[in-house]
Amino acid sequence: MSSACIPIKLNNASSDATMRSIEIQQTQLSATGTSLANLVSGNPIVTLQETESTPDLISLTPSAINTETPSFEPSVTLTVEDLDYAIDERTLKSAKILIFEDMSASKHIRYAKEALDLGEYFYLDVGSATGWFKSQLLSAVEWDLIIAAAEARRVFGGEYFEYIDHRVEAGASTIIEYWDWDTAITGKQKSLLDRCGVNVQSDWFEPDLRVFYWLDNTNPIFNVPNKIPNQLQNAERLWEGDIGDLFEIKYQNGEPVGDAVLLAGTNIAWKDDHGNLVSCLDGRVILQGFSSHEYSRQDIVPLWENYIYNTLQNHFRVANKIIPTPMITSSVITTTIPTVNVTSAVTTPGSGFLLGHDCGGILEVRIVETPIYQRDLFEHHAKGTYLILKVEIKNLTEFPIPIWDQDYEVQGIVDGKKRFYFPDKAATGYLYIDGASNLSQDIIEPYEKWQTELAFDIEPGGEDWVFIVSPGKEFDQKVCEGRISLIK
Repeated sequence: MSSACIPIKLNNASSDATMRSIEIQQTQLSATGTSLANLVSGNPIVTLQETESTPDLISLTPSAINTETPSFEPSVTLTVEDLDYAIDERTLKSAKILIFEDMSASKHIRYAKEALDLGEYFYLDVGSATGWFKSQLLSAVEWDLIIAAAEARRVFGGEYFEYIDHRVEAGASTIIEYWDWDTAITGKQKSLLDRCGVNVQSDWFEPDLRVFYWLDNTNPIFNVPNKIPNQLQNAERLWEGDIGDLFEIKYQNGEPVGDAVLLAGTNIAWKDDHGNLVSCLDGRVILQGFSSHEYSRQDIVPLWENYIYNTLQNHFRVANKIIPTPMITSSVITTTIPTVNVTSAVTTPGSGFLLGHDCGGILEVRIVETPIYQRDLFEHHAKGTYLILKVEIKNLTEFPIPIWDQDYEVQGIVDGKKRFYFPDKAATGYLYIDGASNLSQDIIEPYEKWQTELAFDIEPGGEDWVFIVSPGKEFDQKVCEGRISLIK
């Protein structure tokens, strides 16, 4: 998206004194604290109209793309609407996101995960489990965005950089936070850095001031969907010694090797070196060389939201992904599947003992194993009780049908009141890692028999539980509704 910046460096004593004065002034501003300004939330929504023709599926094409980089005034707060290439909400929500965040094994709040939750994204969370991360990087899933937030001082790097680089080469986006790029195991980070067009210049070792500056405050990374202050507020000093790494633009024969742009650095006048935040590969890749928890949560979480939003925007802009849109012509068809007392059911796994009627001739929904009720699921602990369902859906049409994570629901009566529950993200993610055949959100291909596992955190004392699946409901495009009554 952005062209390489022209190298600018001030070398004389007068210039150095001036820049030092600027640093001191901005440090003083940091000490007084900066309030988060003009917080903008939400994504553009595309409204689809119903048609009176025969029920069908049509393709949703992304909005028109302007290949030129938008020009913005520094004094203007940018919003989603300012981006003429903005991808619609359904496409963003369809993203398959894989997140590894090693602070999950600490007492600290996970900033990357919090940003995903605030944006209501669908994602698979492997926590700090490097083995699970590797398995998913090597899986057949076509991940749209891979997040590796490796801030804790544990072993990371090596082969993971190679796996991520292969994914980036295939078109995925990635956001990597790492504090020790220069000593990553066996130097396997080099292929990704070369592809990006940067080198690791040096360690950022115990600087006098842990201060850095935006090098282009008009960049969407600092403006959309959130306005990020020019100066991050410092939080606690969490790490000592080597607190990060600095990048430099890679040149060959006087020309930049790639399209990398240094977004932040230790000197506001140096655009091609001493950077600790990089954007490259048409804005699909973000490399961060500082530790997030060194800075204020109220600044960093919105910044992570911007990372996620913009890398996905740029990924889908390049990929030109199309999400099929089921259209309906009349009221939603509801199929109520006969009640079965699951406590007395005798079955073998996969026999489909809770066989449902077809959902309006569009889908056939079944629960193929006896529902499970349990308090704990690996490291996940229910507030009430986990209701675990293995669901099979068969697409009876010749069209692909998308199903979203909020298209599943369990209803029950608790203390005389009707309660509603959606899948627990963490527990459902673990079920997938542990062996489910599909992510809970996907596109069900024509005539495909598709399975997934879901975990709902429900009240243990409830009754009259009903499982409901309504493909398209999350985006008000429900094609049918199937209900299965569960008697506990």
